[in-house]
Amino acid sequence: MASSSTSFGGYSRAGPEKQDEEEMGEIPGADLQGFRASLSKFTYRDARSQSLRNVQLSKKRSRSSSPPYRPSQQPSSPKKQKSRGYASPEKYAHLHHINDHLALGLDIVFCGINPGQRSAEMGHHFAHPTNHFWKCLHLSGLTPTQLSPTEDFTLPERFSYGLTNIVDRPTAEASELKDSELTAGVPTFLQKIERYRPRIVCFIGLNIGRSVLKYASRQAERHDTKQWNTFSPGLQPYKMVYKTENGGIDELPAETFFYALPSTSGKVQGYQIPDKTLLFVKLKNDLTELKEGTFTPAVPFSVLTL
Repeated sequence: MASSSTSFGGYSRAGPEKQDEEEMGEIPGADLQGFRASLSKFTYRDARSQSLRNVQLSKKRSRSSSPPYRPSQQPSSPKKQKSRGYASPEKYAHLHHINDHLALGLDIVFCGINPGQRSAEMGHHFAHPTNHFWKCLHLSGLTPTQLSPTEDFTLPERFSYGLTNIVDRPTAEASELKDSELTAGVPTFLQKIERYRPRIVCFIGLNIGRSVLKYASRQAERHDTKQWNTFSPGLQPYKMVYKTENGGIDELPAETFFYALPSTSGKVQGYQIPDKTLLFVKLKNDLTELKEGTFTPAVPFSVLTL
């Protein structure tokens, strides 16, 4: 193979490879590493490879700076169905009122807000198939079997229970009543209770309890004003006391206590069937103690006056 050297006028020039080796050989060993390092900035890099490397570094920084993903602990709940607004009496004028089922001295009188549309169409209390009233009565032990709404008229004779409402006129939803209608119905309702004198009145609907509590806070003989500041389900802090004529012995209950339970409508989401049933069980237990003479509530009661 021919030599790569070339001669120009007695001067011998080495080829490129030979010249590099000779020049590198002339650099002192101490400076060789620094010289090679200085050449690194001239190193050729493919533009596409460098771009890919930059993208990878960017993703790495993004992963290190972003907080770790944590799925939501609570799934989004479906939107609550909007309540209907006020409906004039003319809208449901074609519906009939429902009769009360009452008798003197019953153990419990259950009081609803007003008849629902389905109840008014059938002529029976709590008649909508999604209403939990009859189921809660049975599950709590207040009735041995689950009754049909068509058996509502048998409650006074068979179980010593009664049925009535604060407002007579029916609507599809209780939200279609005015608050003033509920308030105006309280005095008439209490007069009815004074006449029939049950042991316990149980409101089926917390809004009834709130309305009667407001009335009671204005009319009752207060023993403790703190008990009127807040409303809670269950036994209420007031009662009705009845006088016997000429100091004689009366077979009817001498006083009526009041309970407030959530609405048994299937549209109520805050209380499910097990929650409602437990409150009905508490009602049943208090009734048993009241009849046995062992009922000793911790909270003092104020006396309602009409």
